[in-house]
Amino acid sequence: MTSKAEYFERLSLVLQSNRNSITRGIEGLAGKILEVSERRRNVWIIGNGGSASTAEHFETDLSFIRYNIDNKVPVVNSLTANSALLTAISNDIDYASVFSTILKKKSSQGDFLISISASGNSENILKAIEFARKHGLTTFSLLGFDGGHAKNLSDDSIVVLTEKDEYGIVEDLHLMICHAVSETIVRRLKA
Repeated sequence: MTSKAEYFERLSLVLQSNRNSITRGIEGLAGKILEVSERRRNVWIIGNGGSASTAEHFETDLSFIRYNIDNKVPVVNSLTANSALLTAISNDIDYASVFSTILKKKSSQGDFLISISASGNSENILKAIEFARKHGLTTFSLLGFDGGHAKNLSDDSIVVLTEKDEYGIVEDLHLMICHAVSETIVRRLKA
């Protein structure tokens, strides 16, 4: 892409072509977060790079829902937020195990793992999903391109179908999806 106009045109086109699956996925993800919250289980969110930022942003939005109705705000934790822990595990074990190691220490059966990955092929994301499934956590992934391996490993997912390497488009739409999920939860809590 050579101009801002072309970028915005492509963003709009990808959003429109994925609109139905994104809309269904938003409703499903919001419902799952509320279900997990009602059972007093934890929500864990993971991602790398720009997706790590989205994970932390999503944690903030879900933890600080504007309408704290009957104290039903879910317990949400972004596993990307503790740089000391991330670098210790990466250095002393390996980066591929960073998220699964934290989940092993902190998660419980019945918790919910949300993975955010444009490619769906990051080894640390895949290992975390595999760990979660083996230990009784439900998994949901926000993915891009063709969904990668995470699409088949996850219990459910939203795949923003794009050309390979359209990271900016996928990451922009993932953040939009997270905002829409938060708004959906607010709407349901107010009903």
